[in-house]
Amino acid sequence: MIIIDDHPAVTESITLRLMDAGFAVLPPVTGVDGIDWALAPDVAICDLRLLPGLSWGSAIGHLAGHGCRVLAMSGVATPEQVLDAIEQGARGFVEKTSAPAEFVSAVDAVVEGHHHVSARLAGYILEDVRRRPLADGDLGPAELRVVRALAQGDSPSEVARGAGVAEADVHAVIARVFDVVRRRRRDRRYRLTEREREIVRLVGHLGMTRHEAARELGVGEDRVSDLLGTVRDKFVACHPGESRNLAPLSAAIRWANELGML
Repeated sequence: MIIIDDHPAVTESITLRLMDAGFAVLPPVTGVDGIDWALAPDVAICDLRLLPGLSWGSAIGHLAGHGCRVLAMSGVATPEQVLDAIEQGARGFVEKTSAPAEFVSAVDAVVEGHHHVSARLAGYILEDVRRRPLADGDLGPAELRVVRALAQGDSPSEVARGAGVAEADVHAVIARVFDVVRRRRRDRRYRLTEREREIVRLVGHLGMTRHEAARELGVGEDRVSDLLGTVRDKFVACHPGESRNLAPLSAAIRWANELGML
């Protein structure tokens, strides 16, 4: 296993914690481009915010593409960024500030080929379900019961005992939850395109006018207005009960906040 984080104090602490728990840990690296794939790390514990180089969901996707089972970690990631990491292939999320026992348990789950759903991640999934309407084939009552129990801090073994089923059955449900989360995140009716994200960044985060954004992108102001309209429509679709009279600028600002644009 390998730890990827650009803060040496963090990697040293986590490495010692995992070695004390009996895990074999390769020397940590500060970015995904620093991995020696000849060493064939099968599990990666990756900070979501890596600077410079690939970061956030892109780093997770890169690792998963090399066959790594990835546990994402962060102390600053927003719910959207965490769920983006799940979409890109992370098998779980853990906060850097988690108690040592919880951190080791999360790593152990991923090493064993399972998924890790912290209480916070379970809460993010439930909030995403609340905001984005469930479609046929999405999470059913059984899956939602498990996620709610995990959101309350129960472990998979505790969920299994409470339901009177085998722990393997709970892990199978969790795997289905991850599949559904990834599929829902890839539904383009609710996701911003790269150009729409750029408009959100320029207008919603940086506060540019339509004229300034148009000049920055090399397009006409009408095109910027069209993109802002699409941004608003997708925001309304993702947030049941939101008024379609929401101003496009307000939608762009709220998207920027949800996406954690810094």
